[in-house]
Amino acid sequence: MSENNNLPETGFEPEESICTNTSCCPPPQAPLTRAAPKVGRNDPCICGNGRKYKKCCGKNA
Repeated sequence: MSENNNLPETGFEPEESICTNTSCCPPPQAPLTRAAPKVGRNDPCICGNGRKYKKCCGKNA
């Protein structure tokens, strides 16, 4: 009983939007870009104390 073919198809396709009303469906946004390069967990901390980011400022993140 692992297959359930009794469910009706909804016809919902998230990639193909036919809605042109911007009040309910805003247009897709541009991808976010970083101003500074991403800090990795094992990189030196950005505050400059010499510890790894994961042991300093990234500890509570």
